[in-house]
Amino acid sequence: MQYLTKKEKLSNFLIRERVRRGLSQQEVASEVDASLRNYQRWESGETFPYSYSWQRLENFFGESLKEAMKSDVIEHATQDRPLASSQEDTIAVSPQERQDYQSSSETDEGKAGTANNKSRMSPASQRGLVFSTILLILILAAVGMGLLIHITYPPQAIKPGGAWISPNGKTIGDVINFAAYAYPTHSGDPEIDHVNFTIYWQGVDPRKWIIACVARRPIRNDMFACNANLRKLGAPAGQIIVSFDVYDRQGNVNLAPNGEHTFIYSPGIVGDGAL
Repeated sequence: MQYLTKKEKLSNFLIRERVRRGLSQQEVASEVDASLRNYQRWESGETFPYSYSWQRLENFFGESLKEAMKSDVIEHATQDRPLASSQEDTIAVSPQERQDYQSSSETDEGKAGTANNKSRMSPASQRGLVFSTILLILILAAVGMGLLIHITYPPQAIKPGGAWISPNGKTIGDVINFAAYAYPTHSGDPEIDHVNFTIYWQGVDPRKWIIACVARRPIRNDMFACNANLRKLGAPAGQIIVSFDVYDRQGNVNLAPNGEHTFIYSPGIVGDGAL
């Protein structure tokens, strides 16, 4: 009794089914996602397909392929490799054809590896992927919320505080005794660096007030004071306007925190602005 190897069984089956269905070799090769060269080798009994291509053949031919391949023969250990040249029904293969076959086989095996990798993702890996996706979404949501808050409620600039003390009254003389409170507005704000007492009168560019004097150290709790001589500053008799600006040690400034104060300058007298 003559036994058939599974290459021979497959060869007989492929030829019979292809002819019965009226298909060409190229059409069957396309249906099972294989190269024409590989399919021709299967049909000639030269080689046996890898697992990926075998699965594609089963899907295409169905149960009839399984029936034809039932194990009722003695299988040869070398049947998954090309038949030796001394075996019966062997097809001679040129070096170029063998190289083409190896390239095509590597392509088919790569497809099989990709399909197996997709199906081998464990439940733990799937849970990890879901967790990573959720974490990324939460991070993006947090960043977006922070940006929205920053746009809606921008951080307030630091502005040191201040309060006017002197001069008082309506008339001042040659020497003005300036004094004002200057302090950090909030806990943690930078310390006060200095206070500029400024002055303006008719004929001076209102955009460039004259700095009458600068107080760099408090004389007591948050009180800064200094004196200015209006005669030396070249102020004319009549109306003058004074104010003060507070600077902290980081360069933040509060210009005229208490607005402007108007006085009448009378040269030669001492006004009630003296300390």
